[in-house]
Amino acid sequence: MLIDVVMPQLGESVVEGVVVKWLVEVGGLVAKDQPLLEISTDKVDAEIPSPSAGRVAQILVKPGETVPIQAVLAKLETDPAAVGPAPETAPKWDEETEGFPGHMARKTEPPIPAPPRVEPSAPPPAPPPMTGRIRITPVVARMAAEHGLDLTKIPGTGVDGRVSRKDVERYLASGGAPPPGPPKGAPAPTPAAAPAPPKAAPLEAPEASPPLVAEGDQVVPWTPIRKKIADHMVRSKQTSPHVHIFAEVDMHRVAAVRAKAKKEGVNLTYLPFVIHAAAKALRETPIMNATVSGESTVLKKDIHIAVAVDTEKGLLAPVLRHADRMSLKEISAAMDDFGARAKSGKISPDDLSGGTFSITNPGIKGNLFGTPIINQPQVGILRLGQIVKRPVVIDADGEDSIVIRPMMYLGCAYDHRVIDGVAGNGFLYRVREILEAGDFS
Repeated sequence: MLIDVVMPQLGESVVEGVVVKWLVEVGGLVAKDQPLLEISTDKVDAEIPSPSAGRVAQILVKPGETVPIQAVLAKLETDPAAVGPAPETAPKWDEETEGFPGHMARKTEPPIPAPPRVEPSAPPPAPPPMTGRIRITPVVARMAAEHGLDLTKIPGTGVDGRVSRKDVERYLASGGAPPPGPPKGAPAPTPAAAPAPPKAAPLEAPEASPPLVAEGDQVVPWTPIRKKIADHMVRSKQTSPHVHIFAEVDMHRVAAVRAKAKKEGVNLTYLPFVIHAAAKALRETPIMNATVSGESTVLKKDIHIAVAVDTEKGLLAPVLRHADRMSLKEISAAMDDFGARAKSGKISPDDLSGGTFSITNPGIKGNLFGTPIINQPQVGILRLGQIVKRPVVIDADGEDSIVIRPMMYLGCAYDHRVIDGVAGNGFLYRVREILEAGDFS
């Protein structure tokens, strides 16, 4: 019996993935839960396991292709009578037919001659135009809005004739353009036949000339994760009017708490203190703990803080769920666990989903301050700066004094569509106040 291997839902907001590479070949025997292929999404890389033991009968998607969730990736033969020993020579990808051969003859049997290839006398007819409601992914919808495209004019090669991202890219590369308007004096189209224009299409930048590559230069192609990060960052800058604000924080009381904990055998970094303070300030400033949905703001009940973690494959942001309910030690332990699993490739898509606010930390080799980019669809992000000892003026018993203190700049970006200056500045001021008070109970 043939069963389908489908693209699973890898996280609540993941709608498609890129096939990175196949770990099996047609004709190969596989065990249940054995990894079949690697998938890359905008959240994480993952391996897709085999749903059953059997033999790989067909592979339907090439490496590099983007597929939506629930698309069929391969077919497995699970009938024990039909599953014989694996072929001695693994089949290879046929570049001419763009697929894997469906049958390999045994060496002990004469090869079965293939039927003669019949060249079609005419190109296959184009798929019928789509009518009614068009089912597309958010990525395709965004591309159509950016370029002002009428998707009914683009032939779809996806599941059930859907228009995929590859179809749109191919259409644009072939010189496709928005459909021309009606000639002067012609009657206007009826509302049912005219697609709604995008509300705010970004300005098209002139195409840049390819950079010159000199002898000795190294060209490093982007990985799927790097492509997703690049797309996500550009989209965020185009979507949200970023406002950046900064606060200078005296960290000497935090340093004292760290020193006391270290004597008790607990090694705390500065990051858990900032997460703890931010979670408390978010509870007091609900507008900062929100997401954007269309033309509405969703004030989130729970505080789930996404914290950026650097890995060899790129930046990931695992989510601390209910961060406002966690102690310093619990936050520190959770961050250590996330860091270890992220670097070993064991972060799951669900670990990266559902964040309501983000914090990024450049580490001990950071710099004084930076301007972070909001993680869509959130409305705010906080960035730690480097902690530097320097002289500051303090009030000691009514007298000004100069002392040496560990100082840090906190940078905050907020979405000005949703957050006004009073709320944004009030949030950052409250984070600073909590850190300088040194009360983390």
